[in-house]
Amino acid sequence: MATTDEQGRRRGTVRPELKELLAPLGVTPARVDDADARAVLERDGAVVLRDRGSDPEELVTAAARLLGGRLRELFGIRRQHGVDSPALTLHSDGATVTVDVHGRAVRLRDPDEDYLLMLCTRPAPRGGDSVLIDGYALVDVLREARPELHEFLTTCDVDFFGGWTDRPHSVPLTPLVRGLVEHTRRGRRAVRAGDFALPVPREPRWDAHLAHLDEYADVLATAQECAARFRLEAGELLVLDNYRFVHGRDAFAGERTMHVMTVRTTGAF
Repeated sequence: MATTDEQGRRRGTVRPELKELLAPLGVTPARVDDADARAVLERDGAVVLRDRGSDPEELVTAAARLLGGRLRELFGIRRQHGVDSPALTLHSDGATVTVDVHGRAVRLRDPDEDYLLMLCTRPAPRGGDSVLIDGYALVDVLREARPELHEFLTTCDVDFFGGWTDRPHSVPLTPLVRGLVEHTRRGRRAVRAGDFALPVPREPRWDAHLAHLDEYADVLATAQECAARFRLEAGELLVLDNYRFVHGRDAFAGERTMHVMTVRTTGAF
């Protein structure tokens, strides 16, 4: 069963009895040239562009080329550099970061970012392979295999950042209440994963909801354990539908540098 650390982060436990069910849900995105990229992204929800070089501004160019007129907001490019890092569990991107600029509230991040772009500029010498899980397929599988968990995910709200014990500046003090599986007003499905989710405040079925969150964490840990891996090499740029996929990576040794940008499109909430 899942455990919770001193920060409030929930860690799932790999469940061997679920491996056969969840192993097919890992996705290895196609590597394509520019001419095919938009069509592949539309079809598969994820694509890797080759030979993009090392300039982080290529993320902006790729977003414009692949998403075109659907773009609504681009958030700042973030350099992610690490040395000898542990594994990153499955998650969906999105954060609440708002700053005051001359008396005007400016968003630097948004919890409903719906596409993620990641440029690899320095792959780790060892490890650091990426994992993508098709969230749509996961929810569909759980409908039959774990109907009570499926009902919880698709009908109940959670406090998405409620578990934090020492909240960083990017985490709101007020509860961020949402479903782990929802549909936008245009009918697009969003599947989420977050290590710090708790039942909403004053939830009368608190214990049952907490048990479902623990089970979901175990499902995600098992899916990550048995999913296919893929490795981003220098100059490769991953684009993925952040509403469809949850993603993580293996531990790595040595230095690893990525540049990441998230966006919102007209299909977002």
